[in-house]
Amino acid sequence: MSSLSWPARLARSIRRAVGRDREARWNAEWADGAWDRLHALDELGHHAILAGYLARLAPQGALLDVGCGAGTLLDLLRGGYRRYVGIDFAEPVARLAGRASEQTVFVAADMHDFETAERFDVIVFNESAYYFSDLMRGLRQYEGFLAPGGLLLVSMHETPKNLTRWESLGERYRVVDAVTVINQQGTRWTVKVLAPPGATESPNGLPNGAVAEVPTVR
Repeated sequence: MSSLSWPARLARSIRRAVGRDREARWNAEWADGAWDRLHALDELGHHAILAGYLARLAPQGALLDVGCGAGTLLDLLRGGYRRYVGIDFAEPVARLAGRASEQTVFVAADMHDFETAERFDVIVFNESAYYFSDLMRGLRQYEGFLAPGGLLLVSMHETPKNLTRWESLGERYRVVDAVTVINQQGTRWTVKVLAPPGATESPNGLPNGAVAEVPTVR
């Protein structure tokens, strides 16, 4: 018998039911091609910034891509990692099956429920962090999957809600570096390298030899 109280069991059942509905909706949208736009040229900027950070911060490192989609970021990494694990719902993960190898792994999972014994040098939330039902709780969960000195890499497009989310993240995480990129249509994305509480620093004061603040890119 579960040791949880009945209100806790009820809350868990509700979360699972909502999660199943969310998964079905996302899989249907991927199957219908609604997310193919992530490969468009006007989306390239923030993906390229993420790929550049990964090349600098964790060359040949172990990477976890939370919400990997159909591999938009993976395409830009060009095998520059020791281990890549991408998680997403079943439909986008199925599209990536032919690219799986011992080095490159894809897992069909809801980001809320993902568990692993592996530890990663960088965990990437590429336009996915704002889908956590509780942002801070979700990121704290993933902190447990970081190797010593590991970093979180977060990209969010600019909306009033996401600006508020950045403020919340700033209360817990040290910003190692940040870039804002703006495409021709005026859509803005901010990408930040975040060090969790207690992260060790290199002699220059930045984890893993990270560089100083990079200006806005147009």
